[in-house]
Amino acid sequence: MGIAPGVTLPPAIIAMQRRTGTTWAARHAMTGRLYQAGVTLVSGVDSGVSAGKPHGILALAIADLVTASIPSSAALASATSIAAQACGLGGRKGLLRPSYDADMVVVVGDPVTDITALTQVQAVYRAGHRFSRTAKPVPSTCDRAELVWQRA
Repeated sequence: MGIAPGVTLPPAIIAMQRRTGTTWAARHAMTGRLYQAGVTLVSGVDSGVSAGKPHGILALAIADLVTASIPSSAALASATSIAAQACGLGGRKGLLRPSYDADMVVVVGDPVTDITALTQVQAVYRAGHRFSRTAKPVPSTCDRAELVWQRA
């Protein structure tokens, strides 16, 4: 899930999606059915593999889960507590609890009621340390920069 807005997929990919029934709409429907069947979903993206998957689009992937009729609280858990458990870090990450690492993203708004609030990041904390947002050139032949979070 998750694709950068305004990106047009290459014709070969579009043809393959049509041929295999894996169009964007079909993927949303399938993801919703998987959730309804009780399958554990973990959010993630193949960031950096193409123009459609740049770094920083996890919020869009989480929003896609909500588009697939998954409750926003479950979509958020797929990127936090469930993801931490899947990575073997459930005992110290993924929740705000005493003795857990103080990792968190502060957004404008309430993502439970408006999942797009995840795109309005105001602060990032890792192990209790605030990181600041800076522009960093992307090492490639294209003229672009990506915003990265660096420890303040």
